[in-house]
Amino acid sequence: MSALAHRLPARHRMRHNSFSVLAMMSLAALCTAVACGPVDTSKPVTPDEGDDPTSPDPTSACEPRQAGLSADFELAIEGWRGDTNGYFLYNVAAPCQVEAATTTSRDLRCTDGDGAEHSVTLTVADPRIADAIPSSGPVFLRATRLDPEFGDQAWFVVRAGSEITGALLAGGIRAGSSTPSGPGEDYFSPIGMALGTEEGCPVEVEDECLSLRRARISFWVDDVPAASILDGHEGDLDASGTYRAIVGASVDHIPGGSLDCTGDSPRYQDDLRVLIGAKGQEGPSGAT
Repeated sequence: MSALAHRLPARHRMRHNSFSVLAMMSLAALCTAVACGPVDTSKPVTPDEGDDPTSPDPTSACEPRQAGLSADFELAIEGWRGDTNGYFLYNVAAPCQVEAATTTSRDLRCTDGDGAEHSVTLTVADPRIADAIPSSGPVFLRATRLDPEFGDQAWFVVRAGSEITGALLAGGIRAGSSTPSGPGEDYFSPIGMALGTEEGCPVEVEDECLSLRRARISFWVDDVPAASILDGHEGDLDASGTYRAIVGASVDHIPGGSLDCTGDSPRYQDDLRVLIGAKGQEGPSGAT
């Protein structure tokens, strides 16, 4: 994942009055030589009460996660084949009809390349994302889930109309990367994203083979840099407020350097949990 530059508050430097500094130095020398006895310079400085020397800089952007925020989603797909090598549990790209809606779900009937129809139910944790999808009519669904052998990794995107090139309505990620095929794929076009380090957040050591660090996702829309959202936060992606993103998790998984820490274990994959919705599409869904 590419690293990002993050804005941190500037540190102000105090200017010392030269006369005061000289006076303090003279007093210290006099105290050491005459009145105060020997001075032990080997002892560490004790932090003020309430300070935690191991905590991140209090001026950093490592803010607590927003309470109640969730980017969870589930897709229930009836009878869709994966690819022949067993890598995908399913890999859908199909025109669909929205047949029913609730505040957090859409029931779709989608047609595969052989003309067979399949029932699909998409459920999202945030009603605002569900509202970006119409309660009836045509949509285009892309949905990918890897075989469980490769970890719990899933992606989806719903577009307007019956074509894969339709306007982005909603999308979601629960995986170790932003797209199934890695950076550069236009799965969520016109939105792109990349995980970057949040310097103000501490590294949490799981064991000798894995450390975790909360991170920030940098977004762009139509190749224009957009918002940068920290793990556990949400926000509009662009100045015009066209899209919102809910970053339920963006955690950088850092493998250890030991030879015992090699392999393709899913635990080494970053933790990305994101929902995206087109704000302009939101409105009364007619859902029950």
